[in-house]
Amino acid sequence: MALFRKASKPLDETIDVNAPFLFRVEDVFTITGRGRLFTGSVESGAVAVGAPATLLVGDRILLGRVKRLESRKHRKPVVLNAGDMCAIELDDIGTNDLPLRVYGGQMIVDNDALKGAVIRSRQTSDVPWSPAS
Repeated sequence: MALFRKASKPLDETIDVNAPFLFRVEDVFTITGRGRLFTGSVESGAVAVGAPATLLVGDRILLGRVKRLESRKHRKPVVLNAGDMCAIELDDIGTNDLPLRVYGGQMIVDNDALKGAVIRSRQTSDVPWSPAS
């Protein structure tokens, strides 16, 4: 009998692993010296280290790149697939790009505002269009 083992949920049969990558943020952690990790589960598709990604927070579109993946199943995963519970670190998204709140006279990242945000495959419509000069 495993007292601390989590019951695993069966993979939803409607998930299409060939679909664009979609990850819903459940929590956010900042590890000093390592970076900010978004934790949650991959809802569809797959993602690899170095892949362009988009963080959707409310009505804001933040462009980034997958810097690091972490998973309980794999020591140093390079790719995560639909159904995997994991953590994702994004590059190119700074603290000032994220929702902030006042705490003790300082501005800090509002982790509660990030819960429910979505990280997905970058789409053409995510990149702002600028006319050629």
